[in-house]
Amino acid sequence: MFGKEKTPFHVVVKAAFEEARQRGDRRLGTEHLLLGLLHHPDSARALGVDLEGARAALDDLDRAALRMLGLEVGDVPKAPRKHKPVPSTALTSSARAVINQAIKATTMKTRAAESPRRLALALLAQSRPDPVAQLIDQLRIDRAAVRSRFA
Repeated sequence: MFGKEKTPFHVVVKAAFEEARQRGDRRLGTEHLLLGLLHHPDSARALGVDLEGARAALDDLDRAALRMLGLEVGDVPKAPRKHKPVPSTALTSSARAVINQAIKATTMKTRAAESPRRLALALLAQSRPDPVAQLIDQLRIDRAAVRSRFA
């Protein structure tokens, strides 16, 4: 899907697919893209969030959604689960739109350096009920402060 080059953007998207697989999700969503961004040190620093904290916050959101349905989930094992890889074509419409927006905001010359930043900005622009908007709120990320750091 993204060729064989190992640009920061490629690394972020590959990490997002791995995050979706580890969670047992069948599709890559915007929340996975945020987790993938946290594998990129500059993006994680600018967002002011660490990967483990974001994973825990996403798990909390999942538990809250299940409680709303009347389901109580106990502790989830910390050992990695064995799930099939998420196919590279299995993106939610939101994730596909965010990736396209990040790519279109760059030129071929600046794509390697600019795409993670553009992806972060596109994710910050998402609103509820998009899962990444809920995750950003759960993590208490100050959208305006992050935008200014990425400017």
